[in-house]
Amino acid sequence: MSGPGGGGSSDDTPPATGVRLRIAGLTVAVEVADAGLRGSLRRLFSRFLIPDSEDGGAVALLQAVAPEVARPAPVTRELPRVQRAPEGSLRLEGEDYSATISADGLRASVVGTGRFPVETVLKVMLAGALARRGGLLVHGVAVAHQGRAALFVGHSGAGKSTLGALWANAGGELLSDELVAVWPVGPAPSGWQVAGTPWNVGVPSEARLMAVGTLAWDAGSRWESQAAGDVGRMLLLNALLPEATAAGRGGMMVAAGRLLSEVSPVRLVFARDASAAAVVRSALEAAGHG
Repeated sequence: MSGPGGGGSSDDTPPATGVRLRIAGLTVAVEVADAGLRGSLRRLFSRFLIPDSEDGGAVALLQAVAPEVARPAPVTRELPRVQRAPEGSLRLEGEDYSATISADGLRASVVGTGRFPVETVLKVMLAGALARRGGLLVHGVAVAHQGRAALFVGHSGAGKSTLGALWANAGGELLSDELVAVWPVGPAPSGWQVAGTPWNVGVPSEARLMAVGTLAWDAGSRWESQAAGDVGRMLLLNALLPEATAAGRGGMMVAAGRLLSEVSPVRLVFARDASAAAVVRSALEAAGHG
């Protein structure tokens, strides 16, 4: 098996039942025997699929296995219970599925039916890969302009989807409006990179992260500086924790602290009209001249 950035090997070649994709620098071969599920995943990840012939091979492998006895899907989904075993692997237990992720985060097996278990395990793998780079997987909206981007987080109803739609309608590049990948590009203070993910609206593009902030409604739109602590509290509430352990929480705190010390903390107060996109575009253009 090759590590990140390493060359491929025969062990990394996905089988005929595989779906190969790349998200925020993580390349994964998803092995699925069920043709219907495989087709569903191909549609979901259509923008993030990569050809088998592409150099580099698969860094990670996720195998989906049908259970001997299927458990009924719950009416309401909850986050899976995640525990780290003594040898370092992660064990995930959901209402109707279970999964194991290797200690290095590069091999996973999920036992369950349907798309949800595969997506959940993939999100945990991606969050873990970003954590190993000192980054985060965040529920938020990321918009880009001229290679520069802003990431906004907030409670449900804060306006993330609305801002994403306004930005897209104005011809802007919407990286993601649900899950956003962010990571430092080198030793401090070298800056941060942001990338889209496949969930909801997302594209396989990256940009330089210039601002991270919160959202608020008003009759007019404006871009304001905000205290790093205020942004940090909302950022941590919206970051996906790959494992609920002291080490996992500590790593998230360190990543968030570094992010807020190297990227401008802001607040976007915006109206439900074209002024929101105009204000963000002006701020990102100004950031390029800073």
